[in-house]
Amino acid sequence: MWYQITLHELVIAIIIVFIMVMLMIITVLFYSLYQYRVLHNRQIWTIIIENKISESIVSGHQAIADDQSFNSHLQEYAFRDLLLGLLVTSERKFSGSARQEISFLFHQFHLENEAWQNLKKKKNHLVVAGIQELTAMGVEQALPLLISLLKHSDRLVYQEAQYAVITFRGFAGLSFLNTLETPLSDWQQLRLLHSIIEIPDAHDLSAASWLASTNVTVIIFTLRLIRKFQLLSFYHAVLKLLDHDHVPVRREAVRTLEALENEDTINQFIETFAQQAQPVQLEILKALKMSKSIECLEFVKLQFLENPDNAIKIAAAEVVVCLGEQQYLRDLALDIHTENRFKQIINHALQQKIC
Repeated sequence: MWYQITLHELVIAIIIVFIMVMLMIITVLFYSLYQYRVLHNRQIWTIIIENKISESIVSGHQAIADDQSFNSHLQEYAFRDLLLGLLVTSERKFSGSARQEISFLFHQFHLENEAWQNLKKKKNHLVVAGIQELTAMGVEQALPLLISLLKHSDRLVYQEAQYAVITFRGFAGLSFLNTLETPLSDWQQLRLLHSIIEIPDAHDLSAASWLASTNVTVIIFTLRLIRKFQLLSFYHAVLKLLDHDHVPVRREAVRTLEALENEDTINQFIETFAQQAQPVQLEILKALKMSKSIECLEFVKLQFLENPDNAIKIAAAEVVVCLGEQQYLRDLALDIHTENRFKQIINHALQQKIC
């Protein structure tokens, strides 16, 4: 039996739906108004804060200390949070006395409290922000907690902690590499290398142990570290890595040996060439090209003529050009017995500005 809806019930249902729609519209309007107000305040506050940071850098922090209007804004959490973020951003842009003024403002207004709170929150992006804030402002009391975050499960958190520890401790901060199991991205490696200004001892044994790490990215980072600081004493340790199981390690080892070059390097490259994978062979040819050593001329000519891999032939031809043997290639290209593929490679090599 069908239930019969009366006109009265239908009117009530329509009224209820209308009320719900109106409530939703009102909610959206209030939320939009709130978002507009937040955005508007943020734009105004950004201008105020940037002006005061500039004023502090030019005139000293007393200019802000005496500004009652600015101080009144500091009672609002959203303003303090924005101020903290802009101070960290500004700190990265300046150095010397300007950076000191920015750091003074951070401590003067006790913004480390907000940074500490971020560090202890559950949302990973806030933890990252807290690490950046405490690091940028040089809060060394945070170091033990930052060290504990090296084992954090989130990649962004532990990478930021790695950078922070090195910022505070310098080369000694790299001790986490002793047990690091997670990969170091290329970007993170560049950040870490950039943050290390000097090393305490070129004969530091920790670098030797990192070259034997089971983490391939740790080995690659160490090779780049050796290359950056020209640690010549590690030459033979790097040379042994030409027998490493992983091709990326061998490629990086070639680049490092090229940077640490001694009188035996060219011959060592030639001796190992046949045993290497193609990417490593190409890296060796690139190193020979950079060396411009005439002693490798016959070797690269042989690779150009007899190596079955076209990529190797092209790279070898470019080395021949860099060694000043353009006429040798031109004569070969004019020879009626020379195959077309050789002529194409020669023309390519001669047209390239590769030296």
